[in-house]
Amino acid sequence: MRRHTEEEERSVVLRRLLQLGLSYSFARGIHETGITFVSLLKADQPTTVQYGFFQPGICVVLQGGKTLMIRNNTCNYGAGDYIASNIDMPIKGQVAHAAPEAPYLAIRIAFTADEIASVALDAKLKAIGENRLTEGAFIGRTGIDTLRVLERLMQLDADSEAAAFLAPDVKRELIYRLLTDEDGARFYNNMLLHHDAAGISKAIHYVKANYSRPLTVEEIAQAGGMSPSTLHHKFKSITTLSPIQYQKQLRLQEARRILLTDDTDVTSTAFDVGYESVTQFNREYKRFFGLPPLKDIRTIRTLAKTSAEETDYVEKIL
Repeated sequence: MRRHTEEEERSVVLRRLLQLGLSYSFARGIHETGITFVSLLKADQPTTVQYGFFQPGICVVLQGGKTLMIRNNTCNYGAGDYIASNIDMPIKGQVAHAAPEAPYLAIRIAFTADEIASVALDAKLKAIGENRLTEGAFIGRTGIDTLRVLERLMQLDADSEAAAFLAPDVKRELIYRLLTDEDGARFYNNMLLHHDAAGISKAIHYVKANYSRPLTVEEIAQAGGMSPSTLHHKFKSITTLSPIQYQKQLRLQEARRILLTDDTDVTSTAFDVGYESVTQFNREYKRFFGLPPLKDIRTIRTLAKTSAEETDYVEKIL
């Protein structure tokens, strides 16, 4: 009986959060709130499969559903579930359930591994369960205490002066609730184990900062302070890609962004992101996105009705 009551209360809080989210006047895409680390994502129809990098943070679904593909696993998640990552995690996925009368809606909270570690240390929390490296992005179920904190955070956005002062403390409480609620053990272990994974974070930042120039595994390993073999094992365990594959995805994602938003041609874009051969760029772009560059961009613009906001949304909705 107690469990049933908690489930009913959780549903009530989730519905209130949904109404708060729907009160923001934007049709679709990404809406940045008055709180710097909080944004909303909306889609009014299902999307095709999109590729992207899920940046460090958590995204809680309030309505609708998504399908996420990580490595060889396909995961479906919906209202009340969240996806979280401590790294820039390459993923692909799509909005699976959305309609104009019931759009897909989610709240995204950006945070860093240091913020999580600080809360865990101050609260004297300890890891529970198996300590082994797994994929950087994972899906969990949002507990009722976490949903209540999210509700207060959204309500706080209406008062900019109060939000500037109180939001950081509410964010710490949110992290605490995530660490201690239903999937807290998994959240804790994934986040802090990845944070402590020797050199991987440094290696990822190095690849991101130098993606447009030739890199070797040895160079990336040196930046991360580990041997090439250790780098390859840990990097692939967390990101699902080798360091060079990760760099290639960064190049292709940036090329797609440039082609969508800048007045430039395929040849210039290929050279800008580090390719020395346009033929190779076209071949790898088609292999990754399914279409040659120009055809892919035309398709996206057609689907997005050439709206700059919607084009941005296609890239970032993940």
